[in-house]
Amino acid sequence: MAGIAFSSLRDVWYHNLEKFPRKRAVVCEGVSRSYAECDVLSDRLRRGLAERCGLRKGDRVAIAAPNGLEFFTAYWATMKSGGVVAPVNTRLGTEELAALLDRSEAEILVVHAAHRGALMKAAAGCRRMRHVVGIGFAEGTTPSYEALTAEGGGWDHHPPIAEEDVGILLFTSGTTGLPKGAVMRHGDLLFNNRLAIYAHGLEHSDVHLLAIPMFHPTPVYSLLPTAALTGATVALAPRPDVKEIVDLIERERVTTFFGVPSLFRLLDAYSGLEGRDLGSLRLIAYAGSPMPPVVIGRLRQRFPRARLHNFFGLSETISMTHVLPDADADSRPESIGKALPHIRQRILGEDGLDLPPGEVGELHFHRDNIISGYWKEPDLLAASLRGEWFNTGDLALVDPEGYVYLKGRSKDMIKVAGEQVYGVEVENCIMTHEKVMEAAVIGIAATGIRAHLGELVKAVVVARPGMALTEGEVKRHCMERLASYKVPQVVEFRTELPRNAGGKVLKRLLKEG
Repeated sequence: MAGIAFSSLRDVWYHNLEKFPRKRAVVCEGVSRSYAECDVLSDRLRRGLAERCGLRKGDRVAIAAPNGLEFFTAYWATMKSGGVVAPVNTRLGTEELAALLDRSEAEILVVHAAHRGALMKAAAGCRRMRHVVGIGFAEGTTPSYEALTAEGGGWDHHPPIAEEDVGILLFTSGTTGLPKGAVMRHGDLLFNNRLAIYAHGLEHSDVHLLAIPMFHPTPVYSLLPTAALTGATVALAPRPDVKEIVDLIERERVTTFFGVPSLFRLLDAYSGLEGRDLGSLRLIAYAGSPMPPVVIGRLRQRFPRARLHNFFGLSETISMTHVLPDADADSRPESIGKALPHIRQRILGEDGLDLPPGEVGELHFHRDNIISGYWKEPDLLAASLRGEWFNTGDLALVDPEGYVYLKGRSKDMIKVAGEQVYGVEVENCIMTHEKVMEAAVIGIAATGIRAHLGELVKAVVVARPGMALTEGEVKRHCMERLASYKVPQVVEFRTELPRNAGGKVLKRLLKEG
């Protein structure tokens, strides 16, 4: 893209539309739309939102819909209007949804019929909400999504959009407290897109599989805009159903698959891969937690042409910050890789000084790599800054070769008889057991005759389907590999772990029982 000056994602869309109008932009449940067709649909929708709902530049449009053509169209209609996309985590409860909609000051809600009940209740008391556009239903005097996209033709209204203008307002899915609205400007998104293309080697010929919810950062920050920047295709999986995903990979010749490790563990355990033509897949990228080495090995057997990337980023960072390339996936499975170009990081001790390689401290990023702020809460970001450096709250170390290893959240560190135990280290050990599907480690209060220990290490374990696993097996496995004080004193078995919409384990729920 050298020599082409973009100031917004709208510029990206129109540049690609001019070059590849007939290229497939999106496919979902067997229905494909070219870039030209998507342009017409999104133009009809943005015109309808403007004329019927009063959409203006800077207005927040909350989108509450499952993965599908409607979410894709609403995203680009809002971007082309100069509006602000505010994705809604549809897995939240009614009170949480109401708080999100109200704090975002959304003027328009685009909501799918599947989420009508909870969202209509949530929107009822919102101060700024003017209109609800229903997908699959009509609400009051506001026309439905179907009616708006069936009317009119092109629209030449293009308010100016600068790099400093807000493009996305993404509320963190959060593990504690109320979600915070991360403000992503168009310039931030453009930077992220270029870095994502560089880090993962994304290409014009790619077909990107999207199975994680489209309200997640990876789709709205990265995959949707990078697909437009390269002229690639997005294949949407309406549900994280393994059989449907495998069918989609084979039918649409999917080339990249971004997801969370728990999804890939389900794919690894799926018995229906034999005889399937999945050779188109060239990249498997995962984030959120380390991938167990045994799963990496099996994924290599099942998808021999696919490169495996671990990557890392936060809602607060304006791009992904680290990628572990395929060449290191087997030898350094617990690492998130090295910092990407233009990313400045520090590992700081409690005294605010840089720690040497091998020592665990808090991971910081320079202010230049961080969002401009949280929506309507300017003091929140300042509270996490140490001078020009943003404190992520993640414990990490960097080895002598520059590879970074996360050790968990600073607030989740476990102290057993004065010794520090990092839950991620214990989880990684447990995950190497062939019978384990996934595991989470927390600290619980030591009571009775063990009260002097302060805290105990508790492991919550999910066994692989069809396999019997005992507490003794888990403890013996850890005793052979870890210091004695790191071995879980308590082991609990569950059929699944509680997670937020981004796939992260909600350890606070495990602590609550």
